[in-house]
Amino acid sequence: MKINSLIALGAFAAASAFAQDAAIPSVYDMCREALDASKSKIPANAVSAKMTAVEAEGVAAQLKAAVEDDPVSAKSMSLAASCSLYVQILHVESETQALRNHMAENWEKRAATARSIEAIQEQIGQARSGKVNDLEAEKAKMKDQEARLQAEMQQNQEKFQAEAATKEAALKAANEREADLQKQQADLQKQLEAEKKALAEERAKAEARQAEAMNKLNELQSKLIQVTKDARGIILSMSDILFDVNKATLKADLKTSLAKVAGILSVYQQFNVSIEGNTDNTGSAEHNMKLSQQRADNVMNFLVEQGIDANRLTAKGLGMSMPIADNSTKEGRQKNRRVDLVIQDKALQQGAEAPAAAPAEPAAAPAAEPAK
Repeated sequence: MKINSLIALGAFAAASAFAQDAAIPSVYDMCREALDASKSKIPANAVSAKMTAVEAEGVAAQLKAAVEDDPVSAKSMSLAASCSLYVQILHVESETQALRNHMAENWEKRAATARSIEAIQEQIGQARSGKVNDLEAEKAKMKDQEARLQAEMQQNQEKFQAEAATKEAALKAANEREADLQKQQADLQKQLEAEKKALAEERAKAEARQAEAMNKLNELQSKLIQVTKDARGIILSMSDILFDVNKATLKADLKTSLAKVAGILSVYQQFNVSIEGNTDNTGSAEHNMKLSQQRADNVMNFLVEQGIDANRLTAKGLGMSMPIADNSTKEGRQKNRRVDLVIQDKALQQGAEAPAAAPAEPAAAPAAEPAK
């Protein structure tokens, strides 16, 4: 199978797996199947192929881990291509050893023929020494038999030489192909390392951007707006006091703060923002979900009016499903009535949405510590 075909099939399988279609194998499954098939054909005396199989198992293990982390990442595709190369190398090394075994068998046949001729020649010698009654007839018979054997040997020799030339050419082509595959594997490994380095550099830049933005957003810190940071990114929690009571209308103070946030987001175009509306457990779940969604939508619409691209924003109402404090107290309910802006650099998201914070147990402390 050509490398490009395997990569294309791997990308299709990974994309399908990402779409939760369990009927289509992943690139790891295809690598595993091809590797097992190649290993089953390794001759018993193919030491080089067995060593390559051990290396291929290591690549397969890395591929399995990469696919479990992200089936469509550059790392998964590169490791899938490397696995394909190892399968091809195993095939070439196994075929090469099989050719060598066949050549050894032909040499053994040639030696057996030579031994037969020696036995006949010995019988001729015996006939000449008088051990055979009809010496002349036996000599003629022996000569005839020797001639036939010589002709047969000549024919076998020519056939063997032709086969040997063919096998030698095939062996040379196999060695050249193996060298080419090894070079491709090395190039892919260099490409993978370069991609890993570029990704690390991009993540470092993204973390620096977030730290710089965090310093600017800390200027908005107040009793009504809390700035924190956790694994999801920078969190701006806005109290429901900044909204009209039991409504989604934004008050002037909130608009002023949001305008400043929009200014910061305009500078950092790499940031995406998830706007999450939250309520306490007072009232029905349906009413709280509707109110939290309206508040999140209004905040997003205001940011769009300030010039922020809507494609960078998402708004979702969580109702009373994500408390950060105890709803049995007035202070806890006030903390739970909030709108959170979760700000994260695109480079830190890399193919997966940031996981939502787990619901806090009653009377639990807030998940994130206030930024200093």
